[in-house]
Amino acid sequence: MSFTILCSFVFAFYVVIWFFDSFFKSCMHYPYYAFLEGTGLKVGILNLTWTTAAFNRCIYRWSKNLNRVLRKWFTFGYYLTVGLFLPFVIWTLASFIIEHLNETIHVSGVPEVKAMLPGVNIPASDFWLYFLAIASSSIFHELGHAMAASHEDVQVLAVGVHIFAIIPIAFVHLNTEHLNSLPAMKRLKIYCAGVWHNLVLAFIAMSLFFTAPVLFSIAYETDIGVRVTDFSSDSPLKDARGLDKDDVIRTINGCDIKDSYDWSYCLHVAHDRFGICTSAEFIAQNDEIMMETLKESGVVECCRKDDLYSFCFEYMEPKLVVDSVLPGQYSCLKPRDMVKEKLIKCTEVGGYACPRNMHCLKPSLNNHTYFIIIERKDNNAVLFLGLPYDIYKTVFVDQYFPRLGIFSFFSPSQFEKLLRYIFIFTMGIGFLNIIPCYGTDGHHIARNLIQMLAKALNKNGEFVTFCTVLTVIIGTGVTIPILVYLFYKAIYLDELDY
Repeated sequence: MSFTILCSFVFAFYVVIWFFDSFFKSCMHYPYYAFLEGTGLKVGILNLTWTTAAFNRCIYRWSKNLNRVLRKWFTFGYYLTVGLFLPFVIWTLASFIIEHLNETIHVSGVPEVKAMLPGVNIPASDFWLYFLAIASSSIFHELGHAMAASHEDVQVLAVGVHIFAIIPIAFVHLNTEHLNSLPAMKRLKIYCAGVWHNLVLAFIAMSLFFTAPVLFSIAYETDIGVRVTDFSSDSPLKDARGLDKDDVIRTINGCDIKDSYDWSYCLHVAHDRFGICTSAEFIAQNDEIMMETLKESGVVECCRKDDLYSFCFEYMEPKLVVDSVLPGQYSCLKPRDMVKEKLIKCTEVGGYACPRNMHCLKPSLNNHTYFIIIERKDNNAVLFLGLPYDIYKTVFVDQYFPRLGIFSFFSPSQFEKLLRYIFIFTMGIGFLNIIPCYGTDGHHIARNLIQMLAKALNKNGEFVTFCTVLTVIIGTGVTIPILVYLFYKAIYLDELDY
């Protein structure tokens, strides 16, 4: 399902919700308004809002029962957020801007910054994981604000969730009079608590992600390959002579695969061109080269047009003797027969060297086609001509093998994927909220830091106002164009650049 189709479904959903909301407001005026007020629901254009005060007492009780722990917790969070994470975000933004303003500059070690959209660079089938990851990250962020506020005796008026299109955003309503009456340091602890909780959630998600194979080892076996679970509708490998569901893939072009990481890595290195070491005897017995070779689109053709199972291979070794076994520079051979027993690769890095009495033959292909050999357990190898990305995008695999049939209904891979999304989105929420952009936590953090600085320098309120406005203008002016660029790049450019 593409991004356009997903947007169409979302738009249709909100049209239906809006229709029934308008209908009930006109036909069942008082009962419907009483229902909305009692549940805290509110229907808007492409958005839904739920507000409640039911958790206020619970949050207050937690904050008081854990008073001593929370004091140290939020103090440490304040120092880490302002002292480490804020400089990291500023450095990342500056590096991103420098790298994109001057393409000749390459800043090493800069984290990749990109927009994540279901149906674009996230499979649309993962929509529920996308939604759940953003919701949990946002709720944990706001829980930090609520707990910190209650700890400082700031009244929590209400909590809720606002869903705009497909993006859930949690929020907390605080008593602004109580909040503004606090010293700047205590206000900073409250404003930094959300970002601090995002960092904690990211650490938890990352820890669980890397320990998942151990946690699930009782019920699932790993490190024995990857299992094909499904194909996309346009997959070139799901037809006859391709892969089958439940195939166990062991290697790609001789690259050993034990888990999902190896699967991604081996498809990445599949872009490296290679030859196949082939015995001189095999070449002499099976070569079906035509008398003359033809060049079409820069590719040498030395096989018959009607031969669908043979390739033209180029002899990569230098001809050192006149009586070479090979009749010419090219040979027409069946690649399936060449790799039937064992694949021995020869590469440019290794000087196209092969064992004795063997020769390095490289497929004659254009620059946009790759020869990929996928070896399976208890089945013949699958030979594929195309892009490694087509395999990665259209073939879905799982590294977990259930020890008993009862465990086959659930795969820990879905749990790992959820953890990966939680890490990405919670770091993204923390990243955005530490930037002094208008309306974010960073706006309030910057203002309070400037107030503390002004007090230390004996400056008046005009200094605070000027510096705050200048900081927010710069932060907003940098953040908004970058966000627009990232979403534009994700929707329009990433597909074209590949």
